[in-house]
Amino acid sequence: MASRLRIIPAVIALSASVLLLSACVPTESVPSASLTSTVPSSTATPTATSTSGSDPTSAPTTPVEPTSAPAPEATPVDIACSALITPQEMYDFNPNYVLLSNFTPAAGSTAAAAVGSQGTACRWENGTSGTTIDVSVAQPTPSAISTLKANAGASTDSYAGYFSSQGGTGTAQVFTGPYWVTISSPLFSRASNATALVADVTAALK
Repeated sequence: MASRLRIIPAVIALSASVLLLSACVPTESVPSASLTSTVPSSTATPTATSTSGSDPTSAPTTPVEPTSAPAPEATPVDIACSALITPQEMYDFNPNYVLLSNFTPAAGSTAAAAVGSQGTACRWENGTSGTTIDVSVAQPTPSAISTLKANAGASTDSYAGYFSSQGGTGTAQVFTGPYWVTISSPLFSRASNATALVADVTAALK
């Protein structure tokens, strides 16, 4: 019993010394910076802005120019010369005239103008004197007919048309329906000389 009592103060003294040693050991301090999360701040990326005021991806628009309507053209006339004035009709007019198989109108003549408008031109020739009769038919545009009428010469009572004379050649011009008819010859000193042939041609076009 006495020995136990002696042990107790020794234990107490040992415990006290341990506590003193613990108080003398320095504790490791953690830097405050290590406790703070170092998250890098985000860097703002500059955004490009368009200063042109228009969509850079859109293609430029080409303005559409108005297109004018194409000019009207003359209507082709494909009719045989022997149908405009038959051999019998020409024989009744003058038996000495024959139809030429090939004929190229002189430049500037009414027959040449008719061919230029996709019309038909014919020539009859007197086998004795060589005097000619040129016949043409065309179907110009309405606006062209107005111009042709204005330059066709003087109106005549011999037929429903016009007559003019230049360089010793008389020319009868008739406008029947859409057709423009011309008959030219040195035989025609006046409008009445062409009356019979004008009637033959206009009858063929009805």
